[in-house]
Amino acid sequence: MSINFFDPAPESYRNAADMEKDLNLKVIARAMAGEEYGDVSDIMETLLRPLRTEDAIEKRLAVVMDGCERKELVMEIRKILVKTCDSLSGCIKAVLDCRGRHLTEDTVIGANLEAVRTLVYGLAALDELLTAKKEGFLHSALDRFRQEFYREISPETIAEQKFFVDNLDSFKNKGAITLRGYFREGFYLKDVEIADIRERAKRIPAGIFTGKRNNVRTEEEVYESGVAFTNDILLQVLESLFPCLQKWQKMIYDMKKQAVFLAGCARLYQRGKELGMDFGVPDRKEKSMSVLYELSLALQTQSAPVPNSLAAPPYKAIIVTGANQGGKSTFLRSMGIAQVMCQAGMYVPAEKYPLHAYQDIFTHFTRREDAAMNMGKFEEELKRMQDILQGAGRDTLILLNESFATTTEVTAYQIAMDLAHACLEEGITLWMVTHITKFARELYEERRKEVLFLSAGRVAKRETLYKMLEKPPENTSYGMELYEKIIGGNEVEDQ
Repeated sequence: MSINFFDPAPESYRNAADMEKDLNLKVIARAMAGEEYGDVSDIMETLLRPLRTEDAIEKRLAVVMDGCERKELVMEIRKILVKTCDSLSGCIKAVLDCRGRHLTEDTVIGANLEAVRTLVYGLAALDELLTAKKEGFLHSALDRFRQEFYREISPETIAEQKFFVDNLDSFKNKGAITLRGYFREGFYLKDVEIADIRERAKRIPAGIFTGKRNNVRTEEEVYESGVAFTNDILLQVLESLFPCLQKWQKMIYDMKKQAVFLAGCARLYQRGKELGMDFGVPDRKEKSMSVLYELSLALQTQSAPVPNSLAAPPYKAIIVTGANQGGKSTFLRSMGIAQVMCQAGMYVPAEKYPLHAYQDIFTHFTRREDAAMNMGKFEEELKRMQDILQGAGRDTLILLNESFATTTEVTAYQIAMDLAHACLEEGITLWMVTHITKFARELYEERRKEVLFLSAGRVAKRETLYKMLEKPPENTSYGMELYEKIIGGNEVEDQ
């Protein structure tokens, strides 16, 4: 039993923790959450659970884009589901806390009743919104949610349940509750249900004979006895509802996560447009990446960075070399972010982007050495690479950023060459930024058609900085250019 806006992806990337750091995904998740800081974890969870087929991506993409067009509607749904989910979790915890403790019957009933009331009021609020905004759902991919909701529970049932919970404790004010059930062996009631509730009960005569001589019970005694009996039955009824409460709690939690993600997509889409950023829809017919930019950097600087464009398929490897501080790592990150967003069923930070579903994505970026490391940097890099290679398979994407810069050039060259050949032979896609010039030049000399070589633009050659240009690998360094700019141009005055 489930109620969904879209089909959820069951598994996270195996490299999810590294991807979050390497691709600055937390920056994007925070921008999607806006001022709703509690939404970040739900958004991040969905971002890191990839869709693994093109059909699945296109189906979710339709829901996301409709959600962006109907932002206010999505925000209202999110608000109801977040409030209901949080309140219901607290109520169910209170019910569980009552168990095994010597509490009054009224306290236990009150905790159970509040949980039921919270659920019913949440469903009623959602029903009211779906009814009032029905036209906003019709002919939209969002209508799947409305249809699945009403398949699970009808408006008539919601109205009936709301009437019951509104009046369920009316007997305390001398109202009446009619229970329906039957006795089983041992004089136990079975399958008890609430048949009717009335705000005021008819008063009984002043005295009721019990059948015993000189034994008269007053109206109040009869009433109190009835309340005690009703309390006992009511508690049984409420406790029997607990499994249903837990089932709905799980459903509402899942609905909330999806609504939070859709609201985040709508919020980011609007924010990007306000800042002049282009968002494109991935297309499986598209053969190039056009006007691709690094989204996390754009959000931090509040402006669009220098974009890049390139033909993507049929390349199985993209090797990026060139000048230091030329934007190579930023470019690699821009591709990684776009692919993660694509496989989350989102728009991407590009004008055009090919829709392709990798079975998994791994990132291997350099790490700064810190006190938490229990091994040297090179050993730590090798350990992470071993984990990646053990998990990678055909149609997997690996992003390497300046890997193995901590060892000798000879060792780094041999590792890079072995890794590149292994990926190409096993059908693994490799996007790689490297400082290992010998490796890049020798791989280029192999003249493989499925490998694309890019180089960062250089000021010295009057090329645009941060632009990736298709050309053979060169022996390049930004060091001398920095020297000339900072020191070389400063003439020493004669004293």
